[in-house]
Amino acid sequence: MAVAATEAAFSIFHPYSSPKSQSCYKSVPSPRTYISASNPTFFLKSPLFSLPLLSTPQPLETPRFKLRSTLGNAIVEEDAEQAQKVNQKRKLFVLNLPWSFSVVDIKNFFGECGTVADVEIIKQKDGRSRGFAFVTMASGEEAQAVIDKFDSSELSDRIIRVEFAKKFKKPSRSPPAGPPPGETRHKLYVSNLAWKVRSNNLREFFSANFNPVSARVVFDGPSGRSGGYGFVSFATKEEAESAISLLDGKELMGRPISLKLSEKNADAFENEVEETNETCFD
Repeated sequence: MAVAATEAAFSIFHPYSSPKSQSCYKSVPSPRTYISASNPTFFLKSPLFSLPLLSTPQPLETPRFKLRSTLGNAIVEEDAEQAQKVNQKRKLFVLNLPWSFSVVDIKNFFGECGTVADVEIIKQKDGRSRGFAFVTMASGEEAQAVIDKFDSSELSDRIIRVEFAKKFKKPSRSPPAGPPPGETRHKLYVSNLAWKVRSNNLREFFSANFNPVSARVVFDGPSGRSGGYGFVSFATKEEAESAISLLDGKELMGRPISLKLSEKNADAFENEVEETNETCFD
């Protein structure tokens, strides 16, 4: 009787259940909540499905102030480089100027193309002009106008050259008063040569009255231009001295040359000459 009453009561609360169905309910595990360690998202897991309870959080916004700061520094550096290039394009190198030309003369001459900001005449130790100068204009456009108008033009019976100066460390020293290492004793040091004089011109000049063994014009290494001096060697000292007596002060291609007998040996000459930083040009 007691068992029958219990079954009757159970059927009242579970009208559709049966022992078989009860066993099915017991075999199904209850849903559980899981949290993923790699992705902070809640999941409701069961044998039938996995349902996310929370959406994946949005990624953190990347700070922008560092990028802006780096970009600003790059812009400042680029502006500084650009300003340096502009300043370089304002400076000109002028060759073969008349010896008598002063700073005022150069400013007045090139002032036809704009404002001359600075003039630097390169001089020898005795204060005389070496025939070339650096001229800085107020702008790159004015500097280009000077080149277009005056380069290869005639000034006081001289053909001047005007071009942009690429780099200038310090004025080059005056030509040394002696031969470079390896030269012989019976040699003349020829100075004040015109810029266009070449070794063959120098040889022909002396060959008209003498028989030189060799003749050469010295060129500046960085710029590739004539240094304005050279050397002529003879077989005997007597012939070299005769050349000085006859040709010293004579004109070669429009300029009076200066002759001097080189008495120093190669070792003494090498010890006397100092290394210099020459100017480089485009």
